[in-house]
Amino acid sequence: MRWIVIGVLVLVAIVVAWVLLHPSNVGDRTKLDREFSSDEQHRIDTVAITAGELAEATCADGAQCWVAVDRVVYDLGSVPTWQGGTHHGVSAGTDATEAFVRSGHGRQILEHLPVVGRYQP
Repeated sequence: MRWIVIGVLVLVAIVVAWVLLHPSNVGDRTKLDREFSSDEQHRIDTVAITAGELAEATCADGAQCWVAVDRVVYDLGSVPTWQGGTHHGVSAGTDATEAFVRSGHGRQILEHLPVVGRYQP
């Protein structure tokens, strides 16, 4: 009987650990769907960021600190975890769409970042 109780406790611990380490929105592309303020939409409609411009925005040596997610360029300059130019293995100056989809971050992360413009690779 004691081994059954221990086995059940171990199984419960494994399930709890898996749930905590694998947020439910990992891989959920709907988190890319967000609404923009009129000011943000204006920037998306009027400011085009090329692949070259994005590639230069690496946070290094006073450079801008940007990433593109779902063809929108976001400014990460005020986010302390991006000051070194990388965050969880994702580099600034890149299209981070797929990395964002694979992450446990929700759309609220994007909603709090300043919009720079539309990414046009």
